[in-house]
Amino acid sequence: MRWGRWAVLLVMFSLFSTPIASADLSVENQSLNLVCSNDVCSLSTKAVGDMALTGEERQANPAQPATIVLEFPMSPTQMTVSLLPATVESMVFDLRISEDNLGMTRPDLYVELILGPSSNAWTIEPPELGNQGPYVLENADLDHSNGRILESGDDVYVRISFDISQPVTWELHLAGESTIALPIEWSIDAEASNFDEPSSFSEPRAITLIGSTTQGGLMGADVDCFRFDVEAQLSSLTVTISWDSAPLEVEQSNVIPEFWDSEGRAESEPEIRTKYEGDLVVNDIRWMEPNEGEHTLCWTGMSDRYQTYSFTGSKTIMGVGSTTPEEFTGDATWDTGSSQVGQTEFASQSKGAGVLTMVAASVSILVALTGYMMKLSSPWLPRFMLPLSILLLLFGGIISPAVSISNESPNPGEMTLDELLDKRLNRVYQGVINDDQGEFGPHWYGGFMGLNDGEQLNLMLSIKSFHPIGDGRWQIQAEELDDIDLDRLVFGKLNEGPLSDENEVRFILRSGRLLALDLLLLEALLIVDEQPRGDVLHIQWDMVSDPGMSSLSSPAWTSRPDSVSSEDWRRVTTAVKPDLLSVSFCDCGIDAMELSIRSNPPSANDLITPKGIESSNGLIPNDFWVAVLGFAVLIAAAVVEKERRDKGMSLASQILN
Repeated sequence: MRWGRWAVLLVMFSLFSTPIASADLSVENQSLNLVCSNDVCSLSTKAVGDMALTGEERQANPAQPATIVLEFPMSPTQMTVSLLPATVESMVFDLRISEDNLGMTRPDLYVELILGPSSNAWTIEPPELGNQGPYVLENADLDHSNGRILESGDDVYVRISFDISQPVTWELHLAGESTIALPIEWSIDAEASNFDEPSSFSEPRAITLIGSTTQGGLMGADVDCFRFDVEAQLSSLTVTISWDSAPLEVEQSNVIPEFWDSEGRAESEPEIRTKYEGDLVVNDIRWMEPNEGEHTLCWTGMSDRYQTYSFTGSKTIMGVGSTTPEEFTGDATWDTGSSQVGQTEFASQSKGAGVLTMVAASVSILVALTGYMMKLSSPWLPRFMLPLSILLLLFGGIISPAVSISNESPNPGEMTLDELLDKRLNRVYQGVINDDQGEFGPHWYGGFMGLNDGEQLNLMLSIKSFHPIGDGRWQIQAEELDDIDLDRLVFGKLNEGPLSDENEVRFILRSGRLLALDLLLLEALLIVDEQPRGDVLHIQWDMVSDPGMSSLSSPAWTSRPDSVSSEDWRRVTTAVKPDLLSVSFCDCGIDAMELSIRSNPPSANDLITPKGIESSNGLIPNDFWVAVLGFAVLIAAAVVEKERRDKGMSLASQILN
């Protein structure tokens, strides 16, 4: 806009009196209306008030244009804590020039949208000539450089401005005609959710720990304290706290509580076991041999973090039950077969010709060629049987196997499964150390196998076996998917670069969950229309973005092969998604985690046949049997020649005698 060079006429409409309607951005309220009443303008969740805002600019001219600025603050101010979306779904501003029915002089619209920490500005061009519709901006990216959390009391307002270069009357239509739509993904009423109060450091809340459940909310840098009695002669006391699902930007689930007795003496460092149960993060915190008497348990929250929880307690009396880390099995081995369907009992291996076949075929061809140097008793042998056997042996036993073997070498840019999983863990690691901010947010590591929109998955797998799934298709079992040690992968990555205790737990749990989900889905995607003939599988997929399996705390499968439609992707991921996926980590002196998967096996109708999967087939189908036929023809020729020679020798002997 031309500020300073031309005279600027500033028309500001702000809120100076009682608001005319309610306003708040939350999951329940995702749309704001531009409203005015008696020259008092604001943003409201309700379409109320005046139908239009009108102004006349009679002094405007090209030499001295007038700039109109309209400001709509949200009133009352923001109440809930909300996670801002990545984009504005739509902004509609119904601005009209009364004297211009064709839309020839409609100005550009300059829009500023302030959403707490997010400051945004756009220029919206008028609709095309002859279209008297409103100004519309859709799917515009929001700035998250200062964070995505809209907190209670944050400023929310829109400022629109435009230049008038001739005398006109302008109208901004309101009451539902000018709106802003923001798809809020998550929100919480911090005041209403802080239902554990009073539970401060100075006023701990008295509770019964064993056998009852206590609910609370850790809102920002809040301190939640609870007081209860601890019995005598306890071998251990365990507090199990379940943290409700929350976005990564606001979760408090890694906060370790403080625990002290009535004399202010802190108990020993607890053993902590953390696991995912669905979308919940569950901490089992165990203190060994706590002191008898009244104790206080306190969680201290982090600023700009908000999460609700519930917890209960359990005890172990000395001499009763297991109280050592040995009860934690630490079994995190991936067991193949969870996503297999069809007739697995009919699994078979490739029957393609190999190196031994090539050697045998080469020797046999030499034998056949030797036959041409001999005086044969039948003209059919050199004319038909020997050439036929040579051709069959050449194509079935040498050329086709050679093509298959050449196809077993890696293609340019192709990775092994270990290399792909290591890259996958690298992305999770980068997300953790960067606190899921900026480019390293959930979109960075949430894609299938950690790959994002625009990237390509190039993978080589060895075929262990394959089986029919009952509808003419085949499912392949890859050798690399057998007994994958997730412990080795995850803790090996941790050894490359140590993390803080909090980030270490986040990395372990997130890695275990995403690896398990990706392996489940990869196994389900190894479906082909034709029976494989080679021993190696080549996969090449160009990845595109997808909503995937949405989870506020850890999204997954947010990319898919471009050859798979969104509907097919949703169908197969829904079928493969486990009923329960539990990843546990015990902070009790051992580097181990547990993996537990409970799922209903998918059906063949649920699985798709993605393009881009090729096996290292030979030149012709059933090349091994073609070579066998060549051997048979050569043997038949030898038998025929031997019988004819024996008959000739016998006849000659009779004549001579």
